[in-house]
Amino acid sequence: MNNLDSIAEQIRKSLSVKDEAREKMLPLCRDSIRNSSNAIRAVHRQEFKQAAELLQKAQSLITDAEKAVAGTRELASTGLIRDAHKEFAEATITLALVNGEPLPEPKKLGVDVAAYLNGLGEAVGELRRYLLDSMRRGDLSRGEELLGIMDDIYSTLVTMDYPDAITSGLRRTTDMVRGVLERTRSDLTLTIRQQELEKKLVNLPGSVPASIEEAMSEENAPESQQEGPVLDSNQMDVYDALVEWRQKKATEENLTTNIIARNSMLKEIININPSNIRELMEVKGFGERRANKYGRDIIKILKKRF
Repeated sequence: MNNLDSIAEQIRKSLSVKDEAREKMLPLCRDSIRNSSNAIRAVHRQEFKQAAELLQKAQSLITDAEKAVAGTRELASTGLIRDAHKEFAEATITLALVNGEPLPEPKKLGVDVAAYLNGLGEAVGELRRYLLDSMRRGDLSRGEELLGIMDDIYSTLVTMDYPDAITSGLRRTTDMVRGVLERTRSDLTLTIRQQELEKKLVNLPGSVPASIEEAMSEENAPESQQEGPVLDSNQMDVYDALVEWRQKKATEENLTTNIIARNSMLKEIININPSNIRELMEVKGFGERRANKYGRDIIKILKKRF
């Protein structure tokens, strides 16, 4: 027992070194994850140059974190470093796929294969978000392409049939990808069919539903024809509230905003200030169908604002 104090002192020194390395590594990993997350947001805003710059910062921070724990085997494979690898891989893969570029390889990114595969799976969710945003803007030009990429990723992930201890829970990520893929396939198919139907209806003279015909005429009309009644400052506050409600409804129902209600309709509604659905029907072009479907929401907004 004469050497116990000496052994304890050696252990303290070893633990102190590990603790110091851990304290250096933690903020570097967190900053890397934050930069990767911000890069993904930049991709969705189509700010690709900024996304690339953020990813360079994220990769540099990961490198610094790995250097900080290079001498401690336990910390070199800690969960936070794996998370930083996964987030960085996800963001880099998302940027590459959205830009139509080849996938970056794990070795080039400097991440382990398990983090890469999980990042690849998470990127499918970001592709769905990017695709839905494009669909809301009426842009289906890359719909089939991005859906095909998502399908290819899923087909690859299901072949990685290894224990979760090796793949860091890849089976759970793969199950998530399958659900995202099926929902996206359904959403895209429905939107394409709806668009095709609208085109066919437009080509049938006299048989176009009022909602579609009005929306098209609104989009093609000169700005002066879309303005409607002039509103004062108080009425403009109500108009902004109705526009916000219309955008939310359009997103929920996967429609263009003009199909729900044109700008001129909203202004006419504010000008008339109906107190019930019957009065709302008197707004030119609004019609019984819209009044019955959206009337309660609109009247509720009017009563709250006026």
